[in-house]
Amino acid sequence: MFAFILGCLYLISALIYLLLINEKFNIFGFIFNPNNRKFLIIFDAPFLLISFVAIIEETHWFLFLIFFMHALNSMTLLVKPQLFYHSKDQIELMSETSMNNYLVIMTSVVGIGCLLISYF
Repeated sequence: MFAFILGCLYLISALIYLLLINEKFNIFGFIFNPNNRKFLIIFDAPFLLISFVAIIEETHWFLFLIFFMHALNSMTLLVKPQLFYHSKDQIELMSETSMNNYLVIMTSVVGIGCLLISYF
Protein backbone atom coordinates (compact mmCIF):
# COMPACT_ATOMS: atom_id res chain seq x y z
CA MET A 1 0.00 0.00 0.00
CA PHE A 2 2.80 2.46 0.84
CA ALA A 3 4.63 1.66 -2.38
CA PHE A 4 1.40 2.59 -4.20
CA ILE A 5 1.16 5.87 -2.26
CA LEU A 6 4.81 6.59 -3.03
CA GLY A 7 4.24 5.90 -6.72
CA CYS A 8 1.25 8.23 -6.80
CA LEU A 9 3.27 10.92 -5.00
CA TYR A 10 6.03 10.64 -7.61
CA LEU A 11 3.57 10.82 -10.51
CA ILE A 12 1.88 13.86 -8.98
CA SER A 13 5.33 15.45 -8.62
CA ALA A 14 6.04 14.74 -12.29
CA LEU A 15 2.79 16.45 -13.25
CA ILE A 16 3.64 19.44 -11.07
CA TYR A 17 7.09 19.64 -12.71
CA LEU A 18 5.42 19.59 -16.14
CA LEU A 19 3.08 22.38 -15.08
CA LEU A 20 5.97 24.46 -13.76
CA ILE A 21 7.97 23.88 -16.96
CA ASN A 22 4.94 24.89 -19.02
CA GLU A 23 4.71 28.11 -16.98
CA LYS A 24 8.42 28.80 -17.73
CA PHE A 25 9.39 28.45 -14.05
CA ASN A 26 13.13 27.98 -13.49
CA ILE A 27 13.05 24.79 -11.39
CA PHE A 28 16.80 24.38 -11.05
CA GLY A 29 17.24 28.06 -10.21
CA PHE A 30 14.80 27.47 -7.36
CA ILE A 31 16.45 24.22 -6.24
CA PHE A 32 19.96 25.67 -6.20
CA ASN A 33 19.00 28.85 -4.37
CA PRO A 34 20.44 28.48 -0.84
CA ASN A 35 17.46 30.42 0.58
CA ASN A 36 15.20 27.50 -0.38
CA ARG A 37 17.13 24.86 1.55
CA LYS A 38 14.45 24.43 4.25
CA PHE A 39 11.77 24.01 1.60
CA LEU A 40 13.80 21.28 -0.12
CA ILE A 41 14.27 19.41 3.15
CA ILE A 42 10.55 19.67 3.94
CA PHE A 43 9.69 18.61 0.36
CA ASP A 44 12.00 15.59 0.64
CA ALA A 45 10.69 14.48 4.07
CA PRO A 46 7.43 12.80 2.88
CA PHE A 47 9.31 10.86 0.20
CA LEU A 48 11.85 9.73 2.79
CA LEU A 49 9.22 8.74 5.34
CA ILE A 50 6.91 6.94 2.91
CA SER A 51 9.78 5.08 1.26
CA PHE A 52 10.98 3.93 4.69
CA VAL A 53 7.52 2.65 5.60
CA ALA A 54 7.22 1.02 2.16
CA ILE A 55 10.49 -0.83 2.82
CA ILE A 56 9.14 -2.09 6.14
CA GLU A 57 5.94 -3.20 4.43
CA GLU A 58 7.57 -4.78 1.37
CA THR A 59 11.31 -5.32 1.04
CA HIS A 60 12.44 -4.52 -2.49
CA TRP A 61 15.76 -3.25 -3.86
CA PHE A 62 14.04 -0.45 -5.77
CA LEU A 63 12.50 0.93 -2.58
CA PHE A 64 15.89 0.73 -0.86
CA LEU A 65 17.41 2.71 -3.71
CA ILE A 66 14.73 5.40 -3.45
CA PHE A 67 15.12 5.60 0.32
CA PHE A 68 18.90 5.91 0.20
CA MET A 69 18.80 8.54 -2.53
CA HIS A 70 16.39 10.68 -0.50
CA ALA A 71 18.37 10.07 2.69
CA LEU A 72 21.61 11.08 0.95
CA ASN A 73 20.00 14.19 -0.49
CA SER A 74 18.52 15.25 2.86
CA MET A 75 21.70 14.54 4.80
CA THR A 76 23.76 16.48 2.28
CA LEU A 77 21.41 19.45 2.61
CA LEU A 78 21.51 19.25 6.41
CA VAL A 79 25.18 18.45 7.04
CA LYS A 80 27.13 19.73 4.02
CA PRO A 81 24.94 22.15 2.05
CA GLN A 82 27.97 23.63 0.28
CA LEU A 83 28.55 20.22 -1.33
CA PHE A 84 24.98 20.21 -2.62
CA TYR A 85 25.24 23.72 -4.04
CA HIS A 86 28.66 22.99 -5.51
CA SER A 87 27.02 20.42 -7.82
CA LYS A 88 25.22 23.32 -9.52
CA ASP A 89 28.33 23.95 -11.61
CA GLN A 90 28.23 20.41 -12.98
CA ILE A 91 24.52 20.60 -13.77
CA GLU A 92 24.90 23.92 -15.59
CA LEU A 93 26.98 22.12 -18.22
CA MET A 94 23.76 20.55 -19.50
CA SER A 95 20.98 22.58 -21.09
CA GLU A 96 18.00 23.55 -18.96
CA THR A 97 15.60 21.79 -21.32
CA SER A 98 17.42 18.48 -21.07
CA MET A 99 17.62 18.76 -17.28
CA ASN A 100 13.88 19.48 -17.06
CA ASN A 101 13.15 16.51 -19.32
CA TYR A 102 15.42 14.31 -17.21
CA LEU A 103 13.64 15.43 -14.02
CA VAL A 104 10.19 14.64 -15.39
CA ILE A 105 11.25 11.32 -16.95
CA MET A 106 13.07 10.07 -13.85
CA THR A 107 10.25 11.10 -11.53
CA SER A 108 7.74 9.33 -13.78
CA VAL A 109 9.87 6.18 -14.06
CA VAL A 110 10.28 5.97 -10.28
CA GLY A 111 6.54 6.53 -9.82
CA ILE A 112 5.66 3.79 -12.31
CA GLY A 113 8.26 1.51 -10.70
CA CYS A 114 6.65 1.98 -7.30
CA LEU A 115 3.21 1.30 -8.74
CA LEU A 116 4.51 -1.92 -10.33
CA ILE A 117 6.04 -3.01 -7.01
CA SER A 118 2.72 -2.43 -5.27
CA TYR A 119 0.84 -4.33 -7.97
CA PHE A 120 3.01 -7.46 -7.94
